[in-house]
Amino acid sequence: MSRRSPSWRHSCLFITGALTLAGCTGASTPEEVPSPQQQSSALASGPDLRITGLQAPDSARPGETFTVTARVCNTGNQPAYVAGNTLQVYLSTTATQQVPAPGAPPPPPTSQITLGQTDVGPLDAGQCVSRSLSVPANPPSGFMGNGAYYLGASVDTQQVVAETDETNNGFVRGLFGVGNQPDLVVTRVDAPASLNPGQPFTASATVCNVGTLESPGTLVELYLSTVNGLTLPSGPPLTTQAMVAGATLGSLSPGLCRTVSLNGYAQPPPASPPNEPLYLGAIVDPQRGVTELREDNNTFVQGLVGVGSRPDLTIRSVTGPASVRMGDSFPATVTVCNAGTVASNPADVQVLLSTVPSLAAPGTMPRPTTEAPVASFSAPPLGNGQCITRTVQAYAIRPPIPPSEDPLYLGAIVDLPRSQLELREDNNTRADTLLGVGSRPDLTIATLDVPPTVAPGQPFTATVKVCNVGTVTSPNAPVEVYVTSEPTLSVVSGPPPMSRMLAGTTFAPSLEPGECATRPVNASAYPPPGTPLPNATLYAGAIVDPTASVLELREDNNVSPLPRINLGTGADLVVRSLTAPASVRPGNPFLMDVTVCNEGNQFVPSSTVGLFMSSTPTVTAPPYTGSPPPTQVQVGTVAVSSLAAGACAVSSKTLTAIPPPESSPAQPLYLSAVADQPYQVAELRKDNNVRTSGPISVGSGPDLVVSSITGPSSVTPGGALALSVQVCNVGTEAAAPSQVIAVVSTEETLAQDLPSQAPPTEAPVGMAPTPTLVAGQCITVSVNGYESPPPYTEPGSPRFLGARVDPARQVAELREDNNTRVTSRLSVGNGPDLVIQSVTAPTGAPQGVPFVAQVKVCNVGSAPMSGSVPLDLLISTEPSAYVPAQGRPPMTQLQMLVGGFNLSPLSVGQCTTVPVQGTVMRPPAATSGQPLYLGAIVDAPGALPELREDNNTWMGGVFTQAQ
Repeated sequence: MSRRSPSWRHSCLFITGALTLAGCTGASTPEEVPSPQQQSSALASGPDLRITGLQAPDSARPGETFTVTARVCNTGNQPAYVAGNTLQVYLSTTATQQVPAPGAPPPPPTSQITLGQTDVGPLDAGQCVSRSLSVPANPPSGFMGNGAYYLGASVDTQQVVAETDETNNGFVRGLFGVGNQPDLVVTRVDAPASLNPGQPFTASATVCNVGTLESPGTLVELYLSTVNGLTLPSGPPLTTQAMVAGATLGSLSPGLCRTVSLNGYAQPPPASPPNEPLYLGAIVDPQRGVTELREDNNTFVQGLVGVGSRPDLTIRSVTGPASVRMGDSFPATVTVCNAGTVASNPADVQVLLSTVPSLAAPGTMPRPTTEAPVASFSAPPLGNGQCITRTVQAYAIRPPIPPSEDPLYLGAIVDLPRSQLELREDNNTRADTLLGVGSRPDLTIATLDVPPTVAPGQPFTATVKVCNVGTVTSPNAPVEVYVTSEPTLSVVSGPPPMSRMLAGTTFAPSLEPGECATRPVNASAYPPPGTPLPNATLYAGAIVDPTASVLELREDNNVSPLPRINLGTGADLVVRSLTAPASVRPGNPFLMDVTVCNEGNQFVPSSTVGLFMSSTPTVTAPPYTGSPPPTQVQVGTVAVSSLAAGACAVSSKTLTAIPPPESSPAQPLYLSAVADQPYQVAELRKDNNVRTSGPISVGSGPDLVVSSITGPSSVTPGGALALSVQVCNVGTEAAAPSQVIAVVSTEETLAQDLPSQAPPTEAPVGMAPTPTLVAGQCITVSVNGYESPPPYTEPGSPRFLGARVDPARQVAELREDNNTRVTSRLSVGNGPDLVIQSVTAPTGAPQGVPFVAQVKVCNVGSAPMSGSVPLDLLISTEPSAYVPAQGRPPMTQLQMLVGGFNLSPLSVGQCTTVPVQGTVMRPPAATSGQPLYLGAIVDAPGALPELREDNNTWMGGVFTQAQ
């Protein structure tokens, strides 16, 4: 077969500023379409190697070694097992890089140079691997000391693999700086979602120096633009963009980032029509006062913002169950927000199931056949910035086209008929929650626990939690645990890829819908072939049903989260926790406790922890390349004693509160600890030595918080409510008298300020005064009132008890963002509500032995219980009880009923403790030596109508072991 030489008309990423755009622009060359002759010579079936990503730093000094990591995938339908599959990395003067045919001379060194190469190894069909290599930053000849070149790579450069497509083996990441200069880029802009023309607003821009030298001070400017791009100012002002804010950026060391606060006014550009969305972005060093490695990446566009005086309705989230049977009802929870600048009118919300994750915009008629409406409701008027959450009953209906058994996306559209004018009409939809629809199981791995460090070849125990989130019972299924060099796992046919090594196996038992099983896995840790040791970056992962033999509602969710695992012998210091007061006066001493643990498998001698205060939640550990970041200051060190493998030590230190140079007086600060700050201990990992806590207020002033709310579990509609609210002053000075307001809310969070327009999500219960509170003092006040539903509350919707202290902001505080709290759920209605508060019994009884358990049951509802209900004892392999669907028995392969009792009627608020006789019985799927838990369930058949049906079980600690 004749095989043509690829000209490498590549896929590429071209980076403008810090915005990554898919596709090629400017100097790049579009991909050539193969000629008919070339197409006819392509293989109809075979492997197809592609590079899908290239990771590397943004710059390096001339000759400096840096690491490039390429993601290589075989997108063909046959494996690529041929030896000599080479990956090469290049620097080029153009975005079009060339790979010479085998035996042909390389490209001229003035245009392109090969930095290094490595072997990819075999790849199964559909498999991806990451390959890293260290290469020197040697630019093509003609280099003048500083410049930018295109960094790219190609796979199968010797054409040893016969592929279905030989034109897609290359990838260009973008420009790479080489030299001794800074390189400033904007990576993020944060601002309100909508702006009022001419009104002030606060935003922030994050700037990073991705160059090789420290940058001097310069400016950062914020812009509004009618187009998706910004132009550096030069000559007459552009009519398409307007500067709306500016701030000074201090010097910035290479590799560091800084977030700059900007205060501006929303002034649209001259070419902007009123009430039209605009692009918000930033420019760093707009006057080009800093000589940089690259001058083409100083602009950044974050995205659209609404500008004008209109509402802007958005769908913040849509959630539902993991699966549902076709035609069955299911709860869908939708959060609708008004991100605009004025209040919205009532708006219709339609809930849909869709075959695609993007929904057509409102007003599109007829609606696409890829979606099916399953529920609807009306959102009430919302003030600007307000949100409301509604749970509605939907019915699982598949869209008409295309018919399939694939999972569907649960989504919603607000204001479908476009009945009100908004600042933006392109953000009214959301559909990003996958929902399995049908009658099948769906196996997932919820958690995987492994030791943080294992010696090569050493046995260890992993623990996997497998759940069936489908709609029917699942069969037994194998579970495989791997050690992998990749941060992801996938189900593959054939032998496991070389990037993973099987560590151990187990079986998940048959599971009822919604049931989970925790299983230990006896494993041994070996590195995957070709893993560079020591101190390789490795992960542990698990797959349930790895051969896809179980027909499931979803086949894309069978892989566990992948925690890091150290495979080697050595120490690994981590800061487990930091504790400090909530506030401290500037320059005053305060006490801090640091818990440091050795997660390695060898003894570590005494070490030192560096302690920092910073204005950002991240800290850069010394040594610094250039000046220390002005956003942080070291406030001390603390000695840590020697630690055995797995041991922890708590060290205390009295520090002095010193704000960093670049912090405002009222700005909350963060406290950070860096284990082994001088880096004198040889560790298996150094990337997990930092922990940050906070924020902590540094200043002179009070700080009022609601620390607890207690009240009844239920109330009749309109009934009396008596609440106890504890308010504390966690500031550094006395707080003047204030007030606390208690509310009933349909949301689990409250707005910090008491809005001028009453939010539709809360209703006041009452208000009580709080006296003067000295620093550190707490007081509990009584708030009495009556239950009233928040506006537009639907019957049966969950409600919560909440409180807000100093709602009118009469007290000037160190922090104003911590004045609210929402606690327990409040059931509103007329009915009983049975809960189990405790189960006690002698532990350690062997199989078949009778025992008596004392079970305490209370009626926390608002009406007496009529008639008796069953109270059943459970023995389970799991630490939480499985609650079956109504009408189904609670017995499963993992959970047994071992005793029962008929519970007599209980009046409102009454509790009773009853003896229940049981017999120790091992659930069928329990393994020998496995811990067994004792619990109880009241009214398992669900025959008694209650205010809540989700709180009828209780499960205690380990009761005995399976024999």
